[in-house]
Amino acid sequence: MTHVNFAMTTLLNGIWEGTLLAAAMWLFLKLFPRLNPTTRFTVLWVTLLSVLVLPLGPLTSRVTPAYAPMSTNLPVITAANQLMSVAAAPDTIQHPTASQRHTKAASELHPVAAPKSKPLPLLKQEPAVVETPNTAPRTASPVVTAVPHPLIRIHSASILSALATMWVFLSFVLLARLGFGLLKLRKLKAEAAEVSTEWQLRLEDLSRINDVRRQTQLLVSSRIAAPMSLGFFHPAILIPQALFDTLSDSELEHVVLHELAHLRRRDDWTNLAQKVIEAMLPIQPAIYWVGHQMTIEREMACDDWVIAATGTVERYAASLTRVAELSQWRHAGILAAGATGNRSQLFTRVHHMLDKTRNAAPKLALRPLAAAIAAAGVLIYVGVRTPQMIAFAQNTAHDNSHPQVAALTPLQPLHAAQVQVPVPAHNVVLEQGTQLSALIPESSGQLPPSPLSPLSPGSPESPLAAVAPPAPMTPVASQQSGETHMEMTTRNGMTSLSVKIDGSIEFTDDDSDVKSLSPGGRFRIEDGNLFSARVYDVKADSAGNLTKTYSVGGSVKPLDAEGRAWLARLMPQMIRESGVGAERRVARILRQGGPQAVITEIGLIHSDGSKRIYLEQLFSQATLNIEQLKEAARLIRGISSDGDKAQVLTTVDGKYFTGDLRGNLFDAVQSISSDGDKRRVLSDILNKDAGNIDTLLSVARTAEHISSDGDKAQVLIEMANPYRANGGVAMAYFEAAKSVSSDGDHARVLLAMLAAHGDDHDTLARTLRSAQKISSDGDKARVLKEAVARYSDDEIIRKAFIDAADSISSDGDHQQVLVTLVHRQGLSSTTLGGIAHSAQRISSDGDKARVLVELAGTNVEPVRDDFFAAADSINSDGDHSHVLTVLLDKPGTSSAMAIAAIQSATRISSDGDKSRVLLDAADRYSKDPAVNSALRKAVESVHSDGEYRSVMTEIMRHDQNH
Repeated sequence: MTHVNFAMTTLLNGIWEGTLLAAAMWLFLKLFPRLNPTTRFTVLWVTLLSVLVLPLGPLTSRVTPAYAPMSTNLPVITAANQLMSVAAAPDTIQHPTASQRHTKAASELHPVAAPKSKPLPLLKQEPAVVETPNTAPRTASPVVTAVPHPLIRIHSASILSALATMWVFLSFVLLARLGFGLLKLRKLKAEAAEVSTEWQLRLEDLSRINDVRRQTQLLVSSRIAAPMSLGFFHPAILIPQALFDTLSDSELEHVVLHELAHLRRRDDWTNLAQKVIEAMLPIQPAIYWVGHQMTIEREMACDDWVIAATGTVERYAASLTRVAELSQWRHAGILAAGATGNRSQLFTRVHHMLDKTRNAAPKLALRPLAAAIAAAGVLIYVGVRTPQMIAFAQNTAHDNSHPQVAALTPLQPLHAAQVQVPVPAHNVVLEQGTQLSALIPESSGQLPPSPLSPLSPGSPESPLAAVAPPAPMTPVASQQSGETHMEMTTRNGMTSLSVKIDGSIEFTDDDSDVKSLSPGGRFRIEDGNLFSARVYDVKADSAGNLTKTYSVGGSVKPLDAEGRAWLARLMPQMIRESGVGAERRVARILRQGGPQAVITEIGLIHSDGSKRIYLEQLFSQATLNIEQLKEAARLIRGISSDGDKAQVLTTVDGKYFTGDLRGNLFDAVQSISSDGDKRRVLSDILNKDAGNIDTLLSVARTAEHISSDGDKAQVLIEMANPYRANGGVAMAYFEAAKSVSSDGDHARVLLAMLAAHGDDHDTLARTLRSAQKISSDGDKARVLKEAVARYSDDEIIRKAFIDAADSISSDGDHQQVLVTLVHRQGLSSTTLGGIAHSAQRISSDGDKARVLVELAGTNVEPVRDDFFAAADSINSDGDHSHVLTVLLDKPGTSSAMAIAAIQSATRISSDGDKSRVLLDAADRYSKDPAVNSALRKAVESVHSDGEYRSVMTEIMRHDQNH
């Protein structure tokens, strides 16, 4: 693992850990509301340091890292190799030696064949030892009890590089900002002038009386707007020249005392440390929240110190307010401590000062502080031992080498480095309901009738235990026409059961023996312990002739009745659970007993992977009647692996989605927990049977229960084309769309529906009402603008559209939607009035004016009252006048509209903007007596003599011309 990888993993996990710690300390402060600001500031400082310490936990305390190399901590089954075994008790599993690998080179060319299913996590019992070859030097790896699986595993190296680059860039920018801040402080201090001797002596007296031991200068500067204290090695207090000349002596003394409080508390150094920590962790939100709270508490602590020194609360608060007003609320600077801060902070501080019930003691409260430190220590201890939620995927302990995956085989002597791995001592569960311990002979030598479940990787959504497999294994079902290469081993104490198959194999009709093997193939089953093992070995020569050998305890003997009984007990379950030869076996059972016999056989299988393979073969080789399909659907529901269950359902032919069976099949779909697998099945059903209304209704209802917004939206988008508005489909579809929490996905669904069926009146109305539920203004506006092309001018559509537009909070998006609708041809006066009424709800004068300017280009005379009500609601005189002049300049504007515009102009405050409207009206409409009269009345509201004269001159000029 590279240093960059380790650093980024540590820092990213520190984000959520720090956020939780900050939230816990916020709750701590809420539980102690009467803590004074000095103590609260110290608690926050402890929190800040704790957030900084948290990411360092993996260096010392995290013993189970999520990025632990799989090759050194867990036995991993690989699809690129050919061997497989499971340890069921404390024992040793070893790799073959190099010579053994060489002799097995031919078989290694084929991948492991096993049914794909969802395994259960391993149980915590006696550990087994997995030995891996010591082929390369390696640093010592700690013995761990588990490898936690992170919630987020980042596999892309480019993401790692981008995150590291962004982190370094942000840190560099913040550190550069700090550097420039330090240079600015030095320059300010160097260019400032000393105050009079009288004030310098007063500063010394204030310092001595209030036990401020730092030697401080009092300086004035014309380059600053607010008082500030500049610290570090030669502290100074800077007062703006304008304030020094304006404030009274008592007000200046309050300011100086406040800055002295900062220096006495060493706030210059703590502020510098705070900014450095922010630069080190630039994307840690907890840092910024804690820093913001520290700024407020720092100022309040200084206020309490000044009030304790002077005993004057009201006068001190008035002084601070006056200084803030004269400073125009400007901030002191990134590394300077100021007396005022921003407006909201000052109001908070004044309210705090005037609260007579508060704790105003300027000293630390030791008991609450000790409790806070103890709480932070406990949270740090717990946090650094919590499994990481984010990790970068690692293939091996050496980042530059290829993955070294441990392939497991039967016992072979080999010296190797040992790593402890937890493996259940008994009852190893590899498939739900399948226990390998049932296959291990008891002391009596009898084999219990339990099935053998092959070990197989989980579906992509269900990784093996806590570690995802390096690559998925190819199931046997995909190799029915080819060869099988598989080796399985289970152990329990001194006994073991192992099965090995190489080549294409076919079993006898009663599943008690091998019927044929491909040339050079081999089948071997071994059961028992070293001294009493039963072995049945079948080999095929180059011509396919079989040689069968049976031995007990190492001695070859004829396959007698006891041996045949042993095979008859063991092999059927092994064949069922492994899925080997399923295609031929299902064909044989169909010939012998029909589909019902195959269904009965599948009911005996416990392995999800094998059950899936047999069901797929059943559907591909037989035609089932209604009752058989119902039983098959029940078997599908019983598959615990979502991946296997989904795979089976996608093989069900569309002809089976009939009224009698549809409910059973959708019950099986509903039982899928994985959103991705459920989406995959529903998409397949839509491809097969989208023409049926009942199928569409069931798909919509099932999609509503998908948790993932992306998967749910994808199903609804695919359903948009075959969608029908009858049979309850419309209600079910839009209920599912409403349940999409993601605004972007919700919008994508509605846009797809508009593109497919936006011309349908009922569908358009439902789409508009659904769009109103979207929270994001941008996504909502995108849907409404697309709906304009399908807009029909009737009451239902109009109301749904305007209601959705009115629900947009963003003025810009609201304006764009209304303008898009205005451009729609053939709008009725009712719709135009609705647009004008909706425009009144826009807060931004500029956006409101844009809507009305576009609306002025239409026939707004029938909705004159709504139009001018919206125009009169514009507070900006410039925007108001612009709307009116656009209306007056439009050809064909009636005298009644001109008079209404002139009357609206009288509400404009600015004489310049008002006169511009009146001049425009005079130039175009003053020959009309009614307009002329309105102009003469309106001009009386102009207060500016110059503007009054220009308007009256224009009116009189037109009177003379006419």
